[in-house]
Amino acid sequence: MKRSILALVAAAVFAGSAGAITNGVPDGDAHPYVGAASSGHWGCSGTLLSPTVFLTAGHCTDLFASTGESTYVTVDPNAGPSSVYVTGTPYTEPGFFNIAPQGVGVPASIGNDLGVIVLDQPIQLSSYGQLPGAGSLTGPGVALTAVGYGAQDWMPAPHGHVPLYTFVRTRADVSLINDANAVGDEFARLSTNPGGGKGGVGPGDSGAPAFFAGTSTIAAIGSHVTNPNGAGTAYFSRLDAAAALAFITPFLGS
Repeated sequence: MKRSILALVAAAVFAGSAGAITNGVPDGDAHPYVGAASSGHWGCSGTLLSPTVFLTAGHCTDLFASTGESTYVTVDPNAGPSSVYVTGTPYTEPGFFNIAPQGVGVPASIGNDLGVIVLDQPIQLSSYGQLPGAGSLTGPGVALTAVGYGAQDWMPAPHGHVPLYTFVRTRADVSLINDANAVGDEFARLSTNPGGGKGGVGPGDSGAPAFFAGTSTIAAIGSHVTNPNGAGTAYFSRLDAAAALAFITPFLGS
């Protein structure tokens, strides 16, 4: 079952974005260009590629544009009501689609799942996330680091459990399962089973970058999971694909 990994965030805490990578550790200043984007009651993770270009998932920007409300971005590692937020305009990759789930593990019900938010004011940092070279993600066995603001854990509830948010940017090592699938090479498949020193992704980690370990180069960004609890398998949109680079690079101006 395909499920986007957006987070529904209560209006009272929207200004604090979302939570954290599961089984991760606080990121602190390790990835200062990773941030959270929100509009209405929805929040996603993403990465600043330049002072004014914020990369996230297409189903995030598509939803943000539909809310009729402003879209906000922050890179505060401990997001909250007092954090600095910048408004921006969301753009979604042409050809984006997101239809009813077509079966567990099959990403064919979502595609062209990339989005960019162009900020109204620049966020000046000493460095930014980098795009990969074409065809640079090959696996399995590639070491990756996921960084985001998604749900860090789960709380018991009367009819199951609900995601728990800490509003802290968090990172964890993740495992690349493969870089090609029967439905094409748009997605890389990652394990989201926390444990054994590894972490996972959950609600709010849509758009969360998976960096080549030890670098600022993004291999792929979170698209959707196959389990409502975020466990099992996650599909990440590969940024080394020609179509992905063709969509993103014009926003960077050169």
